[in-house]
Amino acid sequence: MTRYTRIILINDQDQGVREFTISHRMVWLLGILGVLLAGMVAWVLLGYGAMSRRAARVPGLEAEATAARAELARVAALEAELESMRAMQERVLLMLGVDAPAAANANDGAADEIGRLASAVMTDPPNGWPAAGFATREFEGGSAAEGVLPHRGLDIAGPEGAPILAAGDGVVIRTGIDRYLGNFVEIQHGLGYLTVYGHCLRMAVVSGEQVRRGQVVAYMGASGEASAPHLHFEIWHNGMAVDPRGFLSGEPPAP
Repeated sequence: MTRYTRIILINDQDQGVREFTISHRMVWLLGILGVLLAGMVAWVLLGYGAMSRRAARVPGLEAEATAARAELARVAALEAELESMRAMQERVLLMLGVDAPAAANANDGAADEIGRLASAVMTDPPNGWPAAGFATREFEGGSAAEGVLPHRGLDIAGPEGAPILAAGDGVVIRTGIDRYLGNFVEIQHGLGYLTVYGHCLRMAVVSGEQVRRGQVVAYMGASGEASAPHLHFEIWHNGMAVDPRGFLSGEPPAP
């Protein structure tokens, strides 16, 4: 037997009476629907509150991300500085012909050599003409990928056997033979500058030797890929070839 619930509505104005009859099953169904609706409303409100809290945290997270990026940039700069110092240490040891593990056991003579090298590394950039003669080819930039064959230095023609001079104070870090440059000398100067002297007839210095500006370091020849005696002179700064004309005034002295 189905049970019913009677609902009576009385209107105060016209004194009318309205009566509704709802089964108990319908009452239970409406109650369950009410509970589900209330649960959905509560779930929506909770989700909105969580979204609001996350939105409120966005400015703080952006500030934290900006600070983290700045910290990463500082770390990268510090790593680059440490790498530069490590490379400088290796170059110094290479100049001295000392292996890194043996540096801790260096004797007083090696210590004196390091001091002498340090004083040379802090010298001015090279700015003296390395040879007398006539400039026959200028510095030319570009790259093979661009269809331009670069010429990384300045050519100075002169008589065979003419002296080649150090363009500045420094330390000879390498002498040797190259397929293109022939007999060559490399000198390390201060502030990251390096000079190269190519096509030499013969060298007058050895690796590790300290030189002064104007000192004879080699003699002009035509070794390597050269059709006539001349000096191929290069200046490098921090690993990049630069135009020697930016450091040398006027023209080379007459032979």
